[in-house]
Amino acid sequence: MNHFIDSDVIWLESVDSTNEEIKRRIKEFTKPTWIIARKQLQGKGRNGNTWFSNSGNFSGSIIFFPTVEHTYLHLYGFFVGVALYNTIKELVTNDVDIRLKWPNDLMVENCKVAGILLESVQGSIHHKSGLIVGIGVNINSSPRLKTNLERRYETECLASFIDYKINQSIFFSEFNYQLVKLGSNITEENLCLILNLWQARSYDKGSEVIISNNKGEINSGTFLGLDEIGGLILRENTGVKKIYSGDVYFGS
Repeated sequence: MNHFIDSDVIWLESVDSTNEEIKRRIKEFTKPTWIIARKQLQGKGRNGNTWFSNSGNFSGSIIFFPTVEHTYLHLYGFFVGVALYNTIKELVTNDVDIRLKWPNDLMVENCKVAGILLESVQGSIHHKSGLIVGIGVNINSSPRLKTNLERRYETECLASFIDYKINQSIFFSEFNYQLVKLGSNITEENLCLILNLWQARSYDKGSEVIISNNKGEINSGTFLGLDEIGGLILRENTGVKKIYSGDVYFGS
């Protein structure tokens, strides 16, 4: 099932959060639906973080209704990441370095340009579980964030790597095209195959990484790839372990 074909699209001038707007209107949606804001005032990131979104950037969320087991819903974060990578690859020149960073960031020249947030919800009109995927992309500007131990990357925008401003609508058209195209090749029945495509667009195996978990503990190790459900495999001094949550920083 391709959840991205024939989706409805609702454009808003301004909203607090496109994810929150979908939750407020959840009972309206019977098919995959986008809400896209020309300006988002209180965007959300992972782990309760704020996603800063200036006017002229892309802030959008889609709700759809997967039939995969709940434990596999997170794979759609990898799916959307691959489509986002493919979109940006079409916009920049071949010599620009683009990488997907586990679990749901997109980096250009090792600077954060985009992030993805997944939230599962109940309460649709058919009582089906819905999945909201929120996507924020720094298209034409990026916030200036202070770098500290918790945040080891700078932010950047796509316009820094090309010589023209990118229209939000044109960006969305290309992104939606890439989602539909990917959904024709990766179906729910073979959703785990997305991990191979994601890994090919990420950092090389053997890269050194730093992990910060939700307790504030920081560990370092060597990236060995992904396991069969998308966990990060890491070699540390004490052996090999798998990581299923936390913030990962490459290029330490």
